[in-house]
Amino acid sequence: MRVLASPLVHPVGFEYLHHLVTVPVTINGSVDSTFVLDSGIGLTLVSAALADAAGCAPSGATFSGRRMSGQQVEVALATPTTIAFGALERTEGRVGIFDTSGFPPEFAAIGGFLSLAYFDETPFTVDYTQGVVQLETAETLAARVAAGHSVEVRIERDGPSVTCLMPLTIPGGCELEVEVDMGSGELILDERLAAGLGIELDDPRVRRVEGTDETGHTYVRAFTNLSGSIHPTSAPELAQDDPAVMFQRIIYDGLVGDEFLRRFAVTFDVGGGRLIFGV
Repeated sequence: MRVLASPLVHPVGFEYLHHLVTVPVTINGSVDSTFVLDSGIGLTLVSAALADAAGCAPSGATFSGRRMSGQQVEVALATPTTIAFGALERTEGRVGIFDTSGFPPEFAAIGGFLSLAYFDETPFTVDYTQGVVQLETAETLAARVAAGHSVEVRIERDGPSVTCLMPLTIPGGCELEVEVDMGSGELILDERLAAGLGIELDDPRVRRVEGTDETGHTYVRAFTNLSGSIHPTSAPELAQDDPAVMFQRIIYDGLVGDEFLRRFAVTFDVGGGRLIFGV
């Protein structure tokens, strides 16, 4: 890891693509691109086209992981790749190369996905209210802690993949462990939880969508709103009332995404096993 000459705390503006946070990056010191900053992607990914342009050749190794819907996805790993974001530059030995041919046209400018693994040693804040991402020093992190609400999370590691899981309380007092996923829009819950929340998934008032994702996996999704609030189990003061929810058969209890997170300045302290919510 190398910190570049500009001040570490200099904020970087982000733009939304739908509900996805996108940021500028530079690959191998010469190729500029736009990446999705995604706490739920697990592994940092570079598109095949960008890998070719930046000289990121396949290393011969692969990584296999599971998506939230359960299917295994295998990606080729690249030779060591240098990624610069803001004042942080890291040479990553395990970056995946992925095919974008199944993505919608509006993703044509997206060169990759920046995961929590990239920030393993550097806390960062997504300040949704200001539209910036800021890298933190020990001093600025301490100030975030003093002014915000700290929530312990479980960091799960699978080779080069890093996942953040947070205790969440849903209506009725049920406590779940959910993935913190910037790549999701609304709250997502496993369909087995619907009945306990008083929701019948075949009710005509529940919108149902059937489709096929970019990996070829078929799904059934049901959309409605919860009656009541959700909150990090240790921080009821951060409650979100009557959130939109999507039910699907998934491998997690659920995922909490952009609609919950964007109300705050959210600091991801991967090394410290915590999130800090600034209000």
